[in-house]
Amino acid sequence: MRKRTIWTTALAAATLAIGLAAPPANAVPVATTTATVTSSQADQLLAQLPAWREQAAVVRARLGLDDSPLREATLNAIDPTQYECSPAQPPVVTAITAGIANWTADQRLAALYVLLFDLPMTEAVYFPTPGPYTFGARGDFTTKATHTFRDLRNFWDIKSDDIQLVPAHGRMLLDTARVTKVFTTFYGFPQTTSLNTAEFIKAQVNTATFNYGDTALFTFNAYANSMEGQPLPGVGDVPDRIVLGDGVLDGFAQVGLGDVTTQAILAHEFGHHVQFEDGLFASPLTGPEATRRTELMADAFGSYFLTHARGAAMNWKRVQEFGQTFYQVGDCGFTAVGHHGTPNQRLRTILWAHNIADSARPQGHILPSRTFDTLFEQALPQLVAPDATN
Repeated sequence: MRKRTIWTTALAAATLAIGLAAPPANAVPVATTTATVTSSQADQLLAQLPAWREQAAVVRARLGLDDSPLREATLNAIDPTQYECSPAQPPVVTAITAGIANWTADQRLAALYVLLFDLPMTEAVYFPTPGPYTFGARGDFTTKATHTFRDLRNFWDIKSDDIQLVPAHGRMLLDTARVTKVFTTFYGFPQTTSLNTAEFIKAQVNTATFNYGDTALFTFNAYANSMEGQPLPGVGDVPDRIVLGDGVLDGFAQVGLGDVTTQAILAHEFGHHVQFEDGLFASPLTGPEATRRTELMADAFGSYFLTHARGAAMNWKRVQEFGQTFYQVGDCGFTAVGHHGTPNQRLRTILWAHNIADSARPQGHILPSRTFDTLFEQALPQLVAPDATN
């Protein structure tokens, strides 16, 4: 089973910020048909949280979902003599977590359940609803997503006609049957308990505070998934997919990067599928260094496509813009298994790949993916070299 995810920084920041000290613009509330959620129900959910949290960690590991880099960065000390890493929260995280301090205790509890179990994203990977699909909470990024996905399939020399592009919408949290199915299928929780939890989540999320489910916080992620020949109990065979959360598109749009984010994220996630098809995950590296290698490689594949004359053909100004997308989700969790590379390493990698594309001779020639990987492996020691200046 193989899965790679990159955009986990905001989820971690939110999980840490939410805490539990005590037990689209035109969206409209979904009618509530369940019983009123009482304080005693909230107390029960709070009581069951520790056991469910442990189960979530076990299942996420089984499904191949990476640990959150920011969570690890918060828990681990950073050696300032080796790498430059600002302790400041990235602007995109600040934007999508605004208002958390004003949430009620029940709202915090519901959000914590959504984030710990990654409910909209997990459902999109394994139980996507039928298309046609829209991307972004209001569908603002649909055309760019579908066109970029088409161009990526034509650009890279891998078998890609079987890869599906699907969205993750936070509004699925208002459908208690769908939320219940995630809890029972993947986490093995009892039907009644799962339904009660789903009803509690719906009651809290079906408000203007959470934009009726479509808050960027709940879907700030993207997955590349490949599970060929590995059927899951209760699910069966899972096609190769890229899942694009509304929140990661809407969130970066809030900080002025909406013009490039869709292409940047899709190009990175498609880079993981190049790795899947070419068998590029294996290396002598282990632990955090191994994950950093594969994530920076996907950054490089993505940047090469985005800047190549026969890819997205972005100019230098736009390279700098999509570089900020990667820079803002870099992390300094050096001991974390899910380490994706520091902000500087990620930015350095996309600039390296840009130069490879820009110097292509003959002009317009696309390197075979394995040839490009060979160049990346040669450059990797320089890309991850210590960069602290004091």
